[in-house]
Amino acid sequence: MILKLILTCFCWIAVLPIIYGLNFGERYIFFLIFIYFLLLFWMFIFSKNTTKVIISLLFLFTFLILDNFPSKEIILKAGNFFIIFSAFLPSLWLLRATAITMPSVQSTQSLLSKLNSKKILSGLQVTSHFLGSVINIGSFPLLSSVLPKKSKISLRQSAGEASIRGMNTAVLWSPFFVSFAVGQIYLPEMSAWIGIGFGIIIATLFNLITIRLIIGKLTINYLLDSLSCIKPIFSRLLILATSVLFVGQIFNKTALNAIIIVVPILVFIQILRRPDTTNFIFKNLKNLIQNSRDEMLLISVSMFLGSILTNSVEIQNFVSSTIGDYFPFWMMIILLPFIVWCFSLIGVHPIITSAPILSIFGPLLSVWEAAFLMQAHLIGWCAGTAISFTSLSVLTSAENFKISISKLVFGPNFFATIGLVFFGAFILIISNYFL
Repeated sequence: MILKLILTCFCWIAVLPIIYGLNFGERYIFFLIFIYFLLLFWMFIFSKNTTKVIISLLFLFTFLILDNFPSKEIILKAGNFFIIFSAFLPSLWLLRATAITMPSVQSTQSLLSKLNSKKILSGLQVTSHFLGSVINIGSFPLLSSVLPKKSKISLRQSAGEASIRGMNTAVLWSPFFVSFAVGQIYLPEMSAWIGIGFGIIIATLFNLITIRLIIGKLTINYLLDSLSCIKPIFSRLLILATSVLFVGQIFNKTALNAIIIVVPILVFIQILRRPDTTNFIFKNLKNLIQNSRDEMLLISVSMFLGSILTNSVEIQNFVSSTIGDYFPFWMMIILLPFIVWCFSLIGVHPIITSAPILSIFGPLLSVWEAAFLMQAHLIGWCAGTAISFTSLSVLTSAENFKISISKLVFGPNFFATIGLVFFGAFILIISNYFL
């Protein structure tokens, strides 16, 4: 796995000049694409069999759809799409490796552990929502550790389910998820940021409703106790989010690029503040890179092939002849998250289903309508990854809370996520109609 580590770090560093706006010419881009393909091929060799099948089918379908081999210009454009993820995902891993060393995170853990058994479930859901908005699945090891070692299986099961609901709904508004980066690539930049506003509303309503219906307690006292747990980390989350927004707006960068720029700077400042954590951070980062699963491979290949197909004459002719210039907007909003949710049940990653739909529908919409499609995309990603057997959310939660994967998939979250798909779509359609 040392080769994986070397190639990942090389690609991460090599893509930074592109992020900062420097132009080293086509040869540099092609060389970087070649090196990144070597990394992906190495990951493909050691990937799961299901991933190998999915990747092979993606290449096969692309080959069958295209009449001719893609031109140099199309390959270069597709390469510019997917090489960015060689820096984006390691940046998220670096953020996760640093966050677990911060005293504020440990204080949040301590406050959670002091809640009684009735309040801890709502506390876990609220905390995982805010903590997960930054460190994603890295929140599960931290949250599972607050449960007593001899906790009953029923409590661990409910805790794992609550943590998934909280963390996954952060997808609806947080730019620190791959789903946001994917949506921002296929849709106008401004529409992605507008979509966050709708996401905050839907995420808030979903968490309040599920806390009441699934956990069974929703009082002011319970909410205040739950929110008090995130007090130590709130200022850090605010600094991080503000920094990304500032860099994005001042330097005209997408959220994806802004995160790649901001995260190493903030981590460097944190290391200066607490130099004793340096070795632990880089050791943890090394482990995260070496133990990363197939998500990076699936996302990169899907983005590369999706970009080639989107810019191909064959797809453009298909869109114009089959869909035309008009397709019922309300149907887009319903179909996108529902299709993603359905395919996730059989283990298909949302990037496989969501990206092609975004690439087809995106050009047909105004910036305002694209904001609603962006949120529909995030709803599908959130709901799909919460109930998929192959989702890192489900696998990591099951591993850390020591619970059954099948019960996580077909438990309360199964019904909660399908409710989110249609409830969220309804809110978006009504909002678009009245606004």
